[in-house]
Amino acid sequence: MSPRKTKKEEPIKTTTIHAVKTVVKRPWISEKSQRVLENNQYVFLVEEHATKNAVKEEIQRKYGVHVVGVNMVQLPWETTRFRNRVSKKRGKRKAFVFLKKGEKIDIA
Repeated sequence: MSPRKTKKEEPIKTTTIHAVKTVVKRPWISEKSQRVLENNQYVFLVEEHATKNAVKEEIQRKYGVHVVGVNMVQLPWETTRFRNRVSKKRGKRKAFVFLKKGEKIDIA
């Protein structure tokens, strides 16, 4: 008896369409963000699920600059009170982006 031969299965070809969603919402303008501009740092408000690599790639693609590093900061939830009711505002996530020396982003 010869061994049973099986038909080689081809992988199912599927096309997936991924919706391109930006992780960087907008620049964060504050006194501290203006102060760190001297060190070639920029601050952006980002989505909560954003990673450092995703932020780095999007900043490079969007503004055409070279990003050296990214630091992430998670701001806590805020408790608010209105007419004896307590509620919470969702926290925010900021990204501190370090650019290559000599490069700038026009945030205005």
